[in-house]
Amino acid sequence: MNGFTILADAYRKAGDEKRARVYDFLGSCDTDDFYALFDSTAFNEISKDYLRASVKRLIDAGTIDEEQGQAVRNEYAYMFSIMTAKEVSES
Repeated sequence: MNGFTILADAYRKAGDEKRARVYDFLGSCDTDDFYALFDSTAFNEISKDYLRASVKRLIDAGTIDEEQGQAVRNEYAYMFSIMTAKEVSES
């Protein structure tokens, strides 16, 4: 049993079968499956949204300027086109 199956059981007990199914599926995945899920673009837009929010916070705090923030966003988007999730994780 792993953390995902524990969560699936908890959601099932709480009556949330939809989330339980998601966590059951995740509990059946190995590391290569997670790389494949990420490479499928299923999570890319959400990941990019986290990056955009992080860059905005850094700009608002005065840590970086808009030009630096744009450079980070551009590089991040470019990385999706040149490397797989496994390559990034192993680099």
